[in-house]
Amino acid sequence: MKNILNTITILLVFLVATITYGQEKLDIKVLYVGYSPEKPMPENLESARITGGMTPERFKIEYGKRMPAFKELLDKHFTTVRTVDARDYNEDMSKAHDVTIFDQAPNPIKERVVHNDPETGKFVSMEPAKYVSDDFNSASIFIGHTSSVIGSSLGSKLDWYCLCLDRHAHHIKTEHAIFKGPFKTAITLKNRATPKGVLKAFDGGNVPKEIPMWEVDKEGYEDGKGFRVGMVARGWGFEDSPNSEIISGGVSSKQKTAVALGRHGNFFLWGFAGSPDYMTDEAKKVFANVVAYIHKHADDKMIVRKYNERIATKLYIDEMLFYTTKPSYLAYVEAYKGFNESSLKAKKEAEKKQAAGEELTRMEKMMLTSKPQPIGTREDYLKKNIGRNSWSKITGLDTLAIRKYLKENRDYFYSEPNGFYDLKVDEDIKSLGIANTDIKVLDKAISLLEKGIDVEKAHRILMRYTLEDFSSPGAWRLWYEKYKDNMFFTEAGGYVWMINDADANPKVRPRNEKDIISLNAK
Repeated sequence: MKNILNTITILLVFLVATITYGQEKLDIKVLYVGYSPEKPMPENLESARITGGMTPERFKIEYGKRMPAFKELLDKHFTTVRTVDARDYNEDMSKAHDVTIFDQAPNPIKERVVHNDPETGKFVSMEPAKYVSDDFNSASIFIGHTSSVIGSSLGSKLDWYCLCLDRHAHHIKTEHAIFKGPFKTAITLKNRATPKGVLKAFDGGNVPKEIPMWEVDKEGYEDGKGFRVGMVARGWGFEDSPNSEIISGGVSSKQKTAVALGRHGNFFLWGFAGSPDYMTDEAKKVFANVVAYIHKHADDKMIVRKYNERIATKLYIDEMLFYTTKPSYLAYVEAYKGFNESSLKAKKEAEKKQAAGEELTRMEKMMLTSKPQPIGTREDYLKKNIGRNSWSKITGLDTLAIRKYLKENRDYFYSEPNGFYDLKVDEDIKSLGIANTDIKVLDKAISLLEKGIDVEKAHRILMRYTLEDFSSPGAWRLWYEKYKDNMFFTEAGGYVWMINDADANPKVRPRNEKDIISLNAK
């Protein structure tokens, strides 16, 4: 009888667990990296790397609460959950677990290095700080800003486009696996006003004034209470390579293609900033599904490495075309008028608070010295947005000339490896009449080498659009014939043709600074 009662008890416990959690816990070992309530609060609360954009005041209130909240949520869904303070983290911990969740960045193993021109002192390039080794490849979920802080040195596409993500998702791929299971849930979509950043962007002209949105967090930074800020990654070229997918955008100051939920290799961006204490019930289930999903993709590798966050893809051409239009300028004027009005209102409120002897927040102190932003003429607007491009020396600020030049040369634009939001026309491939996005351009260049015709030009083309550097035409031909059916072109990864196999591509471009200079010389 006692055995029967014990069996019934076990079955009841199992039934309750099934009803409560939708199914049994998954056998996945999860490591959460954040700030432990048992350790002292970190210093420098003005650093977004530490606070994620949360105000110091709110950070102090929330400190120590996030780790227990995540632990409680994860314990409901997975068999093994370990938490560690970011300051005590090391990579061996990730190797001992199936999925690592980075809510805070660990201590850097190498500080950032800035390279300036020795003669002019001007900025040349920057090596981002390293928080993990170059070989780090553990399935990971990055919450908000941690994706770029940790991922920049690894070449992750989960970059820092804008720390400005609020609490709602939009342009959601609702059929995606993370919304289906293994933990069953349904996401509720409600129409909300389309963010101004979407409507006023170059690709927002056909977006309605209201769009379906999903509430991820119950509070966001736009509520004005110092909440932690979410992050979106650049959507340009995000999906131009295998193992890369955009799942959702989110309410931010950026366009609809900015990535709030996305995957690059076995790294997942959960751009929304709220801990489970602030997540909706639906979001909690989806977050648990993300853990299971990235575990499923644990062996996927980042075939493309994006080492230059500010590389311009060809979508940048459409943005430049948009800047030549009158609606673009009018939207700029309206935006600056609105900014100046809201800043003046905030300044008056801060002054009133100061006069009453009340303590001001950091932001309110900044508002005391704020001044209206000057609104430029249309010519000023064109100088700012078009004039920064190297090709503007050819077109000037003539909007008709700009549109003609950009449209005629679209197939031939490329970016330098370290280009800063700038595109150049490749006169070499333009002379051949073949787009760099057409694999025939490689075949043609190799043919030129084989025939001994325009050898220097052919070599420049192959060096510019591949990661290889073979010494003979025969070697180039063997490589091309072997891989041509399994190659793709990536703009975000540096305007190169790559092989759809992470182990078949050199990790870095086989050039030094001298090679790049000679390559671009005409």
